[in-house]
Amino acid sequence: MKKILTLAIVLASLVNANAQQKITEGVVVYTLSWNVPEQAQAMAASLPTEVQVFFKGDSSSMKMESQFFSSQSILNTKKEYERMLLDIPMMSKKYSVIFTPADQEMLADKYPQMSFKPSSESKVLNGYKASKFEVYESKTDIKFDVWFTKDIDVVANPLSRFYEASYGFPLEFTSFQNGLSVKASVKEIQKTSVPAGMFSAGKDYEEMTLTQLMQMRGGQ
Repeated sequence: MKKILTLAIVLASLVNANAQQKITEGVVVYTLSWNVPEQAQAMAASLPTEVQVFFKGDSSSMKMESQFFSSQSILNTKKEYERMLLDIPMMSKKYSVIFTPADQEMLADKYPQMSFKPSSESKVLNGYKASKFEVYESKTDIKFDVWFTKDIDVVANPLSRFYEASYGFPLEFTSFQNGLSVKASVKEIQKTSVPAGMFSAGKDYEEMTLTQLMQMRGGQ
């Protein structure tokens, strides 16, 4: 009986050791490497090389700083909620855009179309075991590798939103932002409390529609 009990305890400890860890609140720090066309190299210096993504429950919030403005993308895929905040100091303007279902459907048509091929390669990234998938994106005709881990479960965010959770959480991958592709790598995952107000707009933000925003940007 003692041997059976000991074996059961050992097996239980092994299962717990290999169980996926769900992280419900914290910050993911990413390093970014942008793929900028030659004709747009002048803007390369203004693009961020590191971003923080705050998350809590099913919500995530990513803020990008540039020389001329800052933007904050707020996402909750479970509630199909998406908002963008723009702060333009040189214009003394702050704008808030809530994406309607029609807006989200229009943007979804521009999402990458990717096919995945698993490989036998694996490695440890930031202490997490990761598996490599070879990916082909048909709209841009590019190929790249993505490293997923199933050691942790972290909610989808504006960078990782293009990847299904069934593959795991992407640690090294290519994302797509404002018509550009960017290689994102997880630098650090911090389990910490998220500041209040990270998933909403302050009273000093002016509400506008996505159509109005696109008109401001010349229809892009």
